[in-house]
Amino acid sequence: MPNLPAHLTSRSEFTDESPCRFQILALDGGGAKALFTVLVLAHLEEDLGICINDSFDLIAGTSAGGIIALGLGAGMRPKDIAEHYEDLVEAVFPSAQRRLWRLARRLTAPTYDSDVLRMELAKLLGHRQLSDSTKRLVIPSWDVQQGAVHIFKTPHHPRLRRDGRLQMVDVAMATSAAPTFFNAAHVQGQRLIDGGVWANNPSVVAISEAVSMLNVPLDAIRVLSVGAVDQRPNHAERIDNGGWLNWAKPAANLMITASSRGVQGTAMHLIGKDDFVRFDASVSGRVFALDRANPKALAGLAAGESRSLSPLFSERFGDHVASTYTPISAPSEHAAEPGIPTTPGGAP
Repeated sequence: MPNLPAHLTSRSEFTDESPCRFQILALDGGGAKALFTVLVLAHLEEDLGICINDSFDLIAGTSAGGIIALGLGAGMRPKDIAEHYEDLVEAVFPSAQRRLWRLARRLTAPTYDSDVLRMELAKLLGHRQLSDSTKRLVIPSWDVQQGAVHIFKTPHHPRLRRDGRLQMVDVAMATSAAPTFFNAAHVQGQRLIDGGVWANNPSVVAISEAVSMLNVPLDAIRVLSVGAVDQRPNHAERIDNGGWLNWAKPAANLMITASSRGVQGTAMHLIGKDDFVRFDASVSGRVFALDRANPKALAGLAAGESRSLSPLFSERFGDHVASTYTPISAPSEHAAEPGIPTTPGGAP
């Protein structure tokens, strides 16, 4: 039976009937489609009479999944996040009547107003700092100036001293600043964009965090990875030999899907197929888009698909109570100790 490190939990909390385990909830990006993700979590809570936060020791989220993760960290229930998120989507993504105007604008500027996004995120997250989170969080972004990975992290390790002082809204803006959709986010002088450009499925990021920063053994990890509607378009054969005009439209979705599938395979390889559960809804064609998704259709899809997840959740995740997370107090403004390396998103 694997042993968890002392700074995560005491051995007395675990018995042979409830073996040592570290459970991760990983939430994909998906723009407007992420309403499906949070509604699935809401149905789980309602069906099973649980609080989803109680079952997970670490939550990772990218882009829209990062917004949901921050909401969970702020102590909100999925049902409440879903209500806010539907309002957010309606405010941030204008109606189809302005589609031609948006297409023209996209040629030279971001399509949507980042100030509106920030205002809606503030309604959801308020003035909370990342250190106010009740759960360990890992939120990917990308630093366009340095061309490097940037990961926001709650102060769940003594080395993670800076991010806890950041506003949750700033973290949400950075992880969801999708190129061509929104302006890059500026956080502490860094130019940051959507974490989905490299980690739309944050499962492996979360596994790496558990192992490298929290000393959790791989055989103690179990992951629930929730997507935001998997759409499988039938790419015409003509694009096999196509150029920019042929590939410009399908390329983004293709890369996001390919990246997520690749991460899924890697995660299964790391922790074992039985300890990685992927949940998503597959639909054909372009029924939904990052900026266009009918809330009623997503709600119906989530209601139907979540019926199969509830018994699976009870079987695989329901018997675990997450270890208590107490943020590590950040020291006052002073430099890192000599010899302690920094890490992306968690630099001293």
